[in-house]
Amino acid sequence: MKVLSIEAGREQITFRLEGAAGERLFLRESAPVVGAKPGRTLSTHECAASGAISIDRFAGEHDRLYSQFTFFAGDEALAGTRYVTDFAPDVPENRAPYPQPSSIKTLHGTKEDLLALGIRQSPYNINLPAIMTTVPGENTIPYQHDGRTYYFLRDRVAAMDAHMIEAAQCGVLITMILLNSPRLFGSTGERALLDACIHPAFAWDSADAFISAFDMRTEEGQGYYRAFVEFLVERYTRPDGKYGHAAGAIISNEVDSQYVWGNAGEMPVEEYTREYTQALRQAWLCGQKHCAHFRVYVSLDQHWFVSTNNVRYPLRYYSSRDVLENIAAHCARDGELPWNVAFHPYPEDLRWPDFWHDRAPDFTFTTPKITFKNMEVLEAYLSQPSMLYRGAPRRIIFSEQGFNSHSGALQALTEKMAEAGYVLAYLKARQMKTVDMLMHHAYTDNPREFGLNLGIRRYDPAAPGHAGEKKPVYFAVRDMDTPQEAERVAQARAFIGEELFDYLLHPPIEYGDRDASRDNEFG
Repeated sequence: MKVLSIEAGREQITFRLEGAAGERLFLRESAPVVGAKPGRTLSTHECAASGAISIDRFAGEHDRLYSQFTFFAGDEALAGTRYVTDFAPDVPENRAPYPQPSSIKTLHGTKEDLLALGIRQSPYNINLPAIMTTVPGENTIPYQHDGRTYYFLRDRVAAMDAHMIEAAQCGVLITMILLNSPRLFGSTGERALLDACIHPAFAWDSADAFISAFDMRTEEGQGYYRAFVEFLVERYTRPDGKYGHAAGAIISNEVDSQYVWGNAGEMPVEEYTREYTQALRQAWLCGQKHCAHFRVYVSLDQHWFVSTNNVRYPLRYYSSRDVLENIAAHCARDGELPWNVAFHPYPEDLRWPDFWHDRAPDFTFTTPKITFKNMEVLEAYLSQPSMLYRGAPRRIIFSEQGFNSHSGALQALTEKMAEAGYVLAYLKARQMKTVDMLMHHAYTDNPREFGLNLGIRRYDPAAPGHAGEKKPVYFAVRDMDTPQEAERVAQARAFIGEELFDYLLHPPIEYGDRDASRDNEFG
């Protein structure tokens, strides 16, 4: 026998089994923590094997939606699905289809520039330790989740509401980026909260650990995480759009470089992705509970197959391909999940915007990096049968990438490179079948961003929001998807070179690994 699927209805959880033969089965519901030991047993049920078995979804205030389930025939655990994989159509309040924007243009910025540039999508960073607290008070919003009350900071929520409402007024769809940073992104630094939500193995002593992984090892940590996600989803997917709309969430940031952007200490990739897959799953369950079209995304950087970091520190840095393959394996074992990919195909050298000169990327599945030059490789890789979700390809958003410009003597040249690079990258992304977003990071140059100038506006300390003079790339963003696009494309094509431009617009993707048999031919 095998568990094929688990469906959540409004009142019941239904298990569909293959090969059921009428024998007695034992069902254990357990806390969905991930670690060396199984989660705490929450309930047990005896039942006769059949094609469909149902139990109550709720036990008092406890919602079994999030639980792990294991069937036993005698002493043997049945293989197959262990988490909810399906929802009855009447469960979510918001049952509308995904609100597909008319353009893949993506940027965060002022209301005036969002409208002037024709922006239709924007990311929004939301940090758990910035909006939650363990202490109730006049400035808190109580929120019930799975039988417990959690507290959100009223003034921080009001600021989020204002941002989301303004985006909606501009016709801009939000994708949230969910973070767990103890020191950055507006964290209050509340010790009790950090003790509850920061990963138990977080490297507190490392200056490189900017963001923590979400804690999937403890019930306390998972409770805070799920309350965080569900509060946001319930608030920002309301059918009436009272507070704006978020159509999905990116879970953490560049988790293949986990030691920096999703720190859980030193950990093998299989173990790390097991925990991360649970964070994806729990976010998706929270989303589907309220909104049928809510999507979750895996966040990855450009280091596709191998990098110096993951060779030197394999317990701190992984290849993005390894991350995806492990996530797919965890889902195949425990229950399929419609995760999607938020990728960052920066140029090979972040300092130089002329990605058409990148040397490391090739057009195979073993390319060391995926940059703007070979971004189509990601879509090709995800089109493989092992990567599909119920026969459909994963959606892709290019959620963070930009073009650096220099100052001084190289300013004019590199700004022209950035302008042409955006045009070519936009055309490449737009013609890909599964891409929904091309984000330009950033809106303004940031003097604290590792010496890079990635904005479409220069930095001006005296200007509102430090948004200074418009750079040439500003006008490239403005003109795409407009009648002025053809002229802009012609200029970029002439700058890059017509032959190279056309080649990279339709590159010859090799569906498989690179032939390395002759790599050492010359010693």
